[in-house]
This record gives sequence, C-alpha cells and structure tokens, in this order.
Amino acid sequence: MARISRIVATIAAVAFIFAAGASAQPEDTQAEARTIEGTWRVQIILRDCTSGQPLRSPFPALASFARGGTVTTADGGLSPASRTTGLGVWSHSTGGTYTAVTEAFLFAPTGVNTGTQRITQHIEFDRYEDTFEATVSSLVLDTQGNVVAVGCATSIGRRLD
Repeated sequence: MARISRIVATIAAVAFIFAAGASAQPEDTQAEARTIEGTWRVQIILRDCTSGQPLRSPFPALASFARGGTVTTADGGLSPASRTTGLGVWSHSTGGTYTAVTEAFLFAPTGVNTGTQRITQHIEFDRYEDTFEATVSSLVLDTQGNVVAVGCATSIGRRLD
C-alpha cells in the first residue's frame, strides 16, 4: 500500500511539474516577439504644433534601432550639407510603446555650424504588422544651447526587409 502511495505521489509530482512548465511558457514568448530593433523606412509629415495640420508633403527617412538602445537616423528633408545624421538613444516604455531621442548638427550654406536639432519621438509599435506610428517634437538649438525654433511632426515606419 505504501508503494502505491509513493507511485501515485510521484506521478502527481511529475504531472504538476509538466503543467507548471507548460503554463510558464506562453505561445508567444519574449524571445520570439518582434521588437523595434532593426532598420525602418519612415515617412515624416511636418505639422503645425497648434492645429496639427500638415505643413508640407511627407518626406522619407531611415531609422535604425540597435540592440542596446542606440538609434541612427537619416532623412531626405534637408540636404546632408545642412544636417548631419542623427545619433541617439531609444528605450522601451511598456507594451509596444518606445521613446527615442536623437541629435544632429546643423550647418549654414557656408558650412558654419549653426547649432543642433534635438528630436524626441513617442513611438507606438505594432509587431504584428511590423509598422510604427510616432509623434515627434523637434527643438533647434543655437551653438550656445538656446532654443531658436520648435517643430512637430508625425511619422509612419515600415520595417526594411
């Protein structure tokens, strides 16, 4: 009788271990889930910060979000002679929400450094569609760090395959 009780207890323990292991591993694990990491084709729409109305036609950009939290951006809205590549950091907030901040140097047509542009993005990532939408704010700072202009935009990104 004691032997049967030990066998039943062993079977129950093994069943519990398998059941606990199965419930601890959801079908869509973090390792399998897509993240914002990668390179994206982006369309940027500059907007009036008060009304939200578009100010001009959309222009293209590229954004590359690297593992570890760095981001590199390049856009077709300005000549490369007037704005450098943007470099910055990104972080995951919650769910599909991310924040990114980049800075780029700005130059006059004569080649003189006129300051920097600091862009902050609040990104909503849809990992099932491999797209994102972002609300973007921009500060233009002179070489002393004083804000000389502000801007707003929205952007839509699609993963570069």
